[in-house]
Amino acid sequence: MTNITSLEETLGSKRSIDGGLVDKFKEALNERALDYLQNERGLSLDTIRHFNLGYDAEKDAIAIPLYKRDVLIAIKYRFIEEKDGKRYDYEKGNQNWIFNEDGIDQARKSGGVVIVEGEFDCMSVWQSGIRNVVSPASGKDSYGVWIEQLDTIPKILIAYDNDKGGKETALKMAERLGTEKCYEITYPDNVVY
Repeated sequence: MTNITSLEETLGSKRSIDGGLVDKFKEALNERALDYLQNERGLSLDTIRHFNLGYDAEKDAIAIPLYKRDVLIAIKYRFIEEKDGKRYDYEKGNQNWIFNEDGIDQARKSGGVVIVEGEFDCMSVWQSGIRNVVSPASGKDSYGVWIEQLDTIPKILIAYDNDKGGKETALKMAERLGTEKCYEITYPDNVVY
């Protein structure tokens, strides 16, 4: 008898993230972490709560949870102070998906989506009232099955950094999604990103 098994379920069972970590990190938000999030990143308490941001004291890093269909599939850590030349780390067992999956639902309703380069960019745009915003969770160069979620969105605004890497990756993203429906947002020169 032939047996058919879901590879996603098979991999998922081996790559699960402890959901209790999010609550632990949220409770650990301290003055240092809040100062970084509010004063250096400009995030409000509402935004911090909405995205379930937390603090890992052992890593001295902001914990950024990532959800797929409301299931925790990844935690990305943003070090408050760079460590060994690194700004980010990841929880073991992470899956690649899109940050702010709810932005896709909003995009389907509105007919357009904004893609930004990183999670903090995404949270800032969301905080400004634009809810149809997403970010590749593993950086601007990450592609995965999540990109197919954008195939039916008729208008895509790509707002990557103005640097050479951001410009090149925006073009690659547009080619993958269809240049006829993609538009590039260029920040003014005096905008720090």
